[in-house]
Amino acid sequence: MNEYCHICGSTDFEMRQVEYIYRRRGTYLVVRDVPCEVCLHCGERYYAGEVLLAIEARFNMFIAGTAIPQAELRVPVEVFA
Repeated sequence: MNEYCHICGSTDFEMRQVEYIYRRRGTYLVVRDVPCEVCLHCGERYYAGEVLLAIEARFNMFIAGTAIPQAELRVPVEVFA
């Protein structure tokens, strides 16, 4: 997918399955096992466009109420002071 990392310039990448957090207007979707290419030097992640579009489409389905997530998380929120 990538010839070099746009952050550090490395050419060493590895395909991995990672956790991706999609966020829009204070609403979150945690997606597990998302395929991405990871720079082995700095850790920057690169996702294929069709993967991100699929995540966004799924998020829209949950918001519209046309799909039910596999699980839900309860997450504490705090402001750093």
